[in-house]
Amino acid sequence: MTEQTPWLLIDLGNTAIKWRLANAERLLDSGGSVSDVSSLCKAIEAENWGMAGLASVASGAADAELIAALTASGATALHRATAQSACLGLVSSYAEPERMGVDRWLAMLAAHADNEGALCVIDAGTAVTVDLVSAEGAHEGGYILPGADLMRRALSNETGRIHVNVLEAPAIVPGNNTQACVTAGSWRAIVGAVESTMAEYPGHRPLLTGGSASTLRDFGLVATHNPDLVMEGLRLWLSQALDDQSP
Repeated sequence: MTEQTPWLLIDLGNTAIKWRLANAERLLDSGGSVSDVSSLCKAIEAENWGMAGLASVASGAADAELIAALTASGATALHRATAQSACLGLVSSYAEPERMGVDRWLAMLAAHADNEGALCVIDAGTAVTVDLVSAEGAHEGGYILPGADLMRRALSNETGRIHVNVLEAPAIVPGNNTQACVTAGSWRAIVGAVESTMAEYPGHRPLLTGGSASTLRDFGLVATHNPDLVMEGLRLWLSQALDDQSP
């Protein structure tokens, strides 16, 4: 592999596999989102890449399947990102830093590297996370709450008379049937939790990423949208990891 060979970055989540090519300087244009490992292999088979960087919040079995596929596809090396006690000026608040979800860590890493001042990093995906970072890069703690569909599942599974198989189109206006009420209640809970945190920390600039980011913006959430925050964090992490390995 030469220095010019692009890296393959993979964000393995609970409901999707996102991929992107990158190099030490920036994210490249090639990338996408797929639902399974087979589709990923098809998507990247015509791409030119050498080593791979992986950020995963999925199960061990899903990780093993993906790693085996990447190895079979010719990955020259595979680097798996983990949350750390400190990296590139960002300092974790966790007593056991590796127990933090790596997607949260990478989003904060990119946010702190690319922005000045205190930050509120919001990642709206299957779960919704809100993390506070000081201007000096100290993680000041955060919140994790279910995404809208996880709330639906909890209500359907843990109550006797609420059975909603699928949410309606996102809405926060009061509903007039159980499905609409669960939909509106789930989304209002998310918006309320995020907005109350932003109100309590007005000096922290809000940055928004994740698959539901556009929905929250449609509901009036005022935050800077950066859809590539986790991927950019993975790029920064991999670049630093390779530098640390250099003799």
